[in-house]
Amino acid sequence: MDYENGNSNRNPTRSLDELIDGPRKADVGARSRKSDHNIEQKKKMKRRKRASAILVDLCIAALIVGSFYLVNYGLPSRTQGKQLSDLPKNASAKANLPADTDRAVLASADAAGSTPEMPLETPLPKPTVDVTPWRVKFADKFTSGAIEKTNWTYKSANINIRIDKVQTEDLAYFFADIYIADVAFFKTAFAKRADVMGDREPTKDVAKQNRAILAINGDHCVDNNGPVIRNGKLYRDETYADALVLNQDGSMETYSADQLDMGAVEAAGAWQVWTFGPMLLENGQPMQEFNSTLNKANPRTAVGYYEPGHYCFLVVDGRQEGYSDGMTLKELSQFFYDKGCKVAFNLDGGRSSEMVFLDQTINRPYDGGRATTDILMIVEE
Repeated sequence: MDYENGNSNRNPTRSLDELIDGPRKADVGARSRKSDHNIEQKKKMKRRKRASAILVDLCIAALIVGSFYLVNYGLPSRTQGKQLSDLPKNASAKANLPADTDRAVLASADAAGSTPEMPLETPLPKPTVDVTPWRVKFADKFTSGAIEKTNWTYKSANINIRIDKVQTEDLAYFFADIYIADVAFFKTAFAKRADVMGDREPTKDVAKQNRAILAINGDHCVDNNGPVIRNGKLYRDETYADALVLNQDGSMETYSADQLDMGAVEAAGAWQVWTFGPMLLENGQPMQEFNSTLNKANPRTAVGYYEPGHYCFLVVDGRQEGYSDGMTLKELSQFFYDKGCKVAFNLDGGRSSEMVFLDQTINRPYDGGRATTDILMIVEE
């Protein structure tokens, strides 16, 4: 006996049922704990599977988004193009003109080459000047071979460029008046590889790589739909919206999508075809309605046409308070009409709008500018 507590030190006698039920209850408890453990393990496995499934779904979504970005913005498909025709015929052959006309043209060019505003800089080694019809018509615009240039002008045997910078209270634009002796001096180039469509680079870099005298950004054709012909090569023949065609005879025409016959354009061997738009003149007259929703004032790039051999480029700065608001499409249309153009066409604008002259960006692109897919350029070769 435990005399202090009144309890016996011996274990009390247990019945047979108690002896049997004790282990049974212990076994049941163990099984219950094991069952709870298994349930918890299964719940953890389910949670892991759900987390894994969610992670896989997120990875697939990221892969899809990444692939879309690379295809459309990072690694676009590159297009080689199909040659529609040779270089414009007049680019390498003299016009069939009398000898006295030839001499008159060269004499006029010599006389025009000694103006005090544009001093003689780089005389060429007695070049042979091809007497093309445009060289005859615009004889006073070219030299007999010397290159004369200033910060805003360029004059040679093939090219005459004069740039006007105009600044008003709320508008700044750069207007380039251009004469060329042959359509072959009006070329285009794609970013990185001049004859392969698909990359992007700043306009200034593309211009420098291709030795452009003057360049503007193009129609951002990689990211836009519509026909693409560059330097006589066909890259895309779908119709989409307004298009501008530069023919091998130097003429320019604009078409809406339902008017454009790409079969006829290809058969004629067009020199250049741009899209983006919209067209800015209709039968030489200013327009009030346009095939575009971007009608408010914006930075703009556009090209105008007077007659074969005479063109113009325009870059308007915009979205820069206190410097330049930009132009609306109505203002752009009226501008080209006032300049006397017969055809005018809007190209990619906004941050893309950029003009490069003698390797320098001369305007002030909005937000620092951005890379482009293609340029229009005036070159000596």
